[in-house]
Amino acid sequence: MLEQTQKSSRLSSNLQKLHMDFPSVSSMGRDMTNDDETNPIKVRTGLFALVTARLEDANEIAVKGQAAHLGDLDVSGLVIELRSLLDEITVQLDAIELMTNR
Repeated sequence: MLEQTQKSSRLSSNLQKLHMDFPSVSSMGRDMTNDDETNPIKVRTGLFALVTARLEDANEIAVKGQAAHLGDLDVSGLVIELRSLLDEITVQLDAIELMTNR
């Protein structure tokens, strides 16, 4: 019983923190977030950091692809990983572009 009470208390505490971190917003569309609460510079720099991380991941995959002992199946897997990273980077670049055209 004590364990159940502790779990419930932790859950309640976590939900309260989540509510403080992500307050509910009642409207939709462009006004979904209050521009006063969103710092465009922080968003842009965060997006560029994500792009940088994905490019570093792509570099690691490209280095793996240079190994002479890779079979066709391994090469195909690396190509799929690179295409997936490229898709992620494209989305992040689109988001950066949207942020600069606000």
